[in-house]
Amino acid sequence: MTAQQTTPASEKTTTEYHWIMTVQTPDGRMTTRDAVITVPDGSNGFTRASAFDYVLKQFEADHGSRLAVLFFDLQPNQF
Repeated sequence: MTAQQTTPASEKTTTEYHWIMTVQTPDGRMTTRDAVITVPDGSNGFTRASAFDYVLKQFEADHGSRLAVLFFDLQPNQF
């Protein structure tokens, strides 16, 4: 017989996601960034599209809104 471990309902769990994005500005400059975001499990509002918008807004804050996204990847941050 094996014991099962359970997580109390009051104890929230999270999932980490690693993202990387490369953009090009209108004047031809390219920049790449990456980071890890932590999302509560069961978060109804978290989708790949919402993560993309979140990351793109960070680039737009620094470089303006006329950016061309050349690359975007989002994966669970695990082995």
